[in-house]
This record gives sequence, C-alpha cells and structure tokens, in this order.
Amino acid sequence: MYNDILDAVVGRLRELFGDEYGICTEPAEQGTNGPCFFVQLQESTEKPMIGPRYFRKTEILIRYQPEETPGIVREMNRAAEVLMNGMESVTLADGSRLRGTGRSALPDLERRQLIFRVSYNLFVIKTRQEETTMETIEIEKGMVK
Repeated sequence: MYNDILDAVVGRLRELFGDEYGICTEPAEQGTNGPCFFVQLQESTEKPMIGPRYFRKTEILIRYQPEETPGIVREMNRAAEVLMNGMESVTLADGSRLRGTGRSALPDLERRQLIFRVSYNLFVIKTRQEETTMETIEIEKGMVK
C-alpha cells in the first residue's frame, strides 16, 4: 500500500510540474541539481477501530530543490502554492482516491529547498485467521471426591 501511495504522489507531481522536473524516491546522491523533487514516506501510524477495520495515516515528505536562480524564494513560494492546491488528492492505480490532509509547506532558506508534508489517510480491513473451536464438551453435575 505504501508504494502505491508513493507512486500516486509521483504521478500527481508529474501532472502538476511536468517532465522537466526530476522526481526521486530513493536517497539523493550528492550534487543533484534542481529543479527536482525528493519524495519519501515520513511516518505511518495505524489505529484499531471496530472489528477488523484499522485507520491508517500515511505522512509523505516532499522536498523541492529549485534551480539556483536569483528569484529562488519566489520560486519556492510558487511551488508551495501549486503543491498546497494540487496535492489535495491523489489517485491510486486501482482508481481509488485519497484526500491529502494536514498539508504544510516550509521554506528552508539555509538548504535552499522547500519542505512539504501531506498525510493520506485510509481505512484498511484485515482478515482474521479462522479460530479452531472445540467440537463438543460434556459437563457432569456432582461433587468430586
């Protein structure tokens, strides 16, 4: 499921920004030049609900490395606006849509990158293993001596 969500995020980034932006889901190598995105699973939590249902929260971290230009801050602001609006939902390969919640954008001027976080939440149903039960039991009344 996590790789499906990452694939959906990468696909949505391609729709929003086009093929001229690099998109990586593996650790970045030194010397990577912008403009490019680095996408990774930040944190995933799971909470049991009623019956076999579980609520799963999947936080995605997107780092945007803009091209080194004099207007780098304005470019990060533009990208933050596109991400804030565009990552509101993603579509998985099976056609189901996930809504992005908790979206936040933080410019990191020291590293010259934009840090964008979004959570995609869903319910999963886990099948339980069939338990073996006793076939019969006999109970006798009386005192044991």
